[in-house]
Amino acid sequence: MSAVKKVVSSIWHFLGRHAYGVIFLFFIVEVGFLDTNSYYHRFLHHEEIRHLKDEIQHHQEIYDRDTKVLKQLEADPKAIEKIARERYFMKRPNEDIYIFKN
Repeated sequence: MSAVKKVVSSIWHFLGRHAYGVIFLFFIVEVGFLDTNSYYHRFLHHEEIRHLKDEIQHHQEIYDRDTKVLKQLEADPKAIEKIARERYFMKRPNEDIYIFKN
């Protein structure tokens, strides 16, 4: 026998003796990694959903904060001056502003 035939024969003999194990291993690899609905892809989709939910929560907090500021602006005209002074560093005539950074 040639070397190639010996290798093929030994592989065939191994597959014959461990057929159920090989099929089970193929099934685990297929379901776990190769299929479009595999556990690996499900994990990746779950992580993406979690990330998007965190992003939605972040934007919801920004929206709530801005809505609160908008209601203050509609209710109190002095709030406009307060926001202009705090955010945009606007000042009154003859007034100095000092900005301290940490």
